[in-house]
Amino acid sequence: MNNSSHTGIRCPNARSTSQPLAGIALSKILSLTRLSIFIVFSLCFIGQFFITQNVEAGQYYRLQLKHGGQFLDADHCGNKITLNPGSDWENGACQLWRLVPAGGGWNRLQLKHGDQYLDADHCGNVMSLNSGSDWENGACQLWRLVPAGNGWNRLQLKHGGQYLDADHCGNRISLNPGSDWENGACQLWRLVPQPVLIDEGTNLNPVNE
Repeated sequence: MNNSSHTGIRCPNARSTSQPLAGIALSKILSLTRLSIFIVFSLCFIGQFFITQNVEAGQYYRLQLKHGGQFLDADHCGNKITLNPGSDWENGACQLWRLVPAGGGWNRLQLKHGDQYLDADHCGNVMSLNSGSDWENGACQLWRLVPAGNGWNRLQLKHGGQYLDADHCGNRISLNPGSDWENGACQLWRLVPQPVLIDEGTNLNPVNE
């Protein structure tokens, strides 16, 4: 008499099911690893782009150009804006600037000597000094710092959105929509704090439009 075949439920093969599960787990780990690496690199890039210096109210700074390391200067404290490696004329007052808030992230750049402001004459490319222009509601002398990494910034004029630029890295200061000459070094500036005390009675209030 022949034995009848066994008809009970067959247990699944543990080996055959563990392999797909292990593959899925490994795939998830690799995906999470790639995502983590992407996030870290993205945050590093974004952080580098937005690094800028803290600007203190009333603090005087020299504005140093990346190319050559010279400073933004009012030649002999006159209206001609140029570069100078480090003037001591009037104890440096011809190249000491402070940011005067004007609202909306914009500032005026005020020279220590004479308290005039860095100005694009009639919103053109000629840089000069002005005691307080209301041309286009002050847009010819309103600037903002645009971080470019490693403490360097571009200085953007409100009118037209162009940047303060040393033409071909020379001494002529003008405006440029976005130079890549020497990787932008002709329009990258950093604020070098100077230990200059604010005179008593000096008005530090934002300039009203």
